[in-house]
Amino acid sequence: MWHERTRKALALLLTAALALSMFGLSGCAAEDEGDGDGGQDTTTGGEVETIKIGVQTALTGPLPDYGAAAKNGVELALEDFGTFEMDGTTYKVELVILDDKAEPAESAVVAQTMVDEGVVGVIGSLTTGATLSAIPIYYENRIPQISGSVTGPAANETGTDTFHRTCWNDAIQGEALAVWAMELGAEKVVLMDDNGAYAVGLADVAEATLQAEGVETLRQNCQSGDKDLSAQVANVKEFAPDAIIFTGYHPEAGLMRKQMVEAGLGDVIFMGGDGIRSAEFVAESGGEENAEGCLATFGGFPEEQQPGYAAFAEKYTAAYGEEVGPYAQNNYDAFGALIAAIKQAGSTDTEDVIAALQGLTYEGVTGTFGFATEASGAVAKGDIVVEGLTPSNVPRYKVEAGNWVSAQ
Repeated sequence: MWHERTRKALALLLTAALALSMFGLSGCAAEDEGDGDGGQDTTTGGEVETIKIGVQTALTGPLPDYGAAAKNGVELALEDFGTFEMDGTTYKVELVILDDKAEPAESAVVAQTMVDEGVVGVIGSLTTGATLSAIPIYYENRIPQISGSVTGPAANETGTDTFHRTCWNDAIQGEALAVWAMELGAEKVVLMDDNGAYAVGLADVAEATLQAEGVETLRQNCQSGDKDLSAQVANVKEFAPDAIIFTGYHPEAGLMRKQMVEAGLGDVIFMGGDGIRSAEFVAESGGEENAEGCLATFGGFPEEQQPGYAAFAEKYTAAYGEEVGPYAQNNYDAFGALIAAIKQAGSTDTEDVIAALQGLTYEGVTGTFGFATEASGAVAKGDIVVEGLTPSNVPRYKVEAGNWVSAQ
């Protein structure tokens, strides 16, 4: 009996030991497969390395719709380009998404956080003002930065080699706004900015273009977050313009349009740049009737001229259940171009990536483009370089039945 009991006990111990051994082996395998800092690629047998890419955008503050569209575009690009092989190593991208609220002070904090996170590149920021605060930090730490939405020329006037953009700058868009106003017969034009870097730069270009052609102008401004623009409306009414070009963002543009209509100025042509071409503008202006006929330009080719837009829009709508947000495809291309530069450099060293961006030719959703290595005419260092980038090709939109539609 004692021998029988001993034999059974030994058998149980052996069984338990074997189970524990198998559990330990399977646990190690699971840990190896899920190790984000490196390990073995079980499909190719090569090494796996995770790299971080930052997404600096504005998910709160005055422009969450633009910020969400930027984030969505990058997330879709992550699905397509976020895993790639280079010299026998499989690289997997981890996004570091941070909200700078479109505020310059917050932007500097976000940029330093990106540096501390060890990102190899940054997509963003969303606005010109926020970008101007981030550029010196990324430049000092030699981190390449590509924005899909910053159109302000000031972003390229800092003498750095780390900032790039996949949208058009406002030296082109501002001229296009002025030309459009003159085509509509405007002889007196109000130019109104919000004292921000983007708005002031866009208004400066439009104003200079109008004045060169003998158009009488009046400059007005407000502040981001203003809730009452009645003083500016009174000045506009006294000037009696044919058109107003509002170069800030949609919250204040919508308010201005609403108060102009209430003051009996609904027949004055109301125009703006890409900062107002948001679905939110319609509600902010007091509804469809007030917004009807308002006009806007945008910093890129019309969607129908973008070779990959139809497929991108289908994918975007399937993923997010809504139409493509402003500059989403430009941010998708910004991520794709950054990955292409890494692969072209054959390295994740940021100096190598910066150098590769200077000689990159990239075929994206918006077309085939590169980045300027030096200033030439209206194009500054780091600007997108694409065939057909002229004021005459800047797309035009109008509000019709509550929606922004092509006005080409």
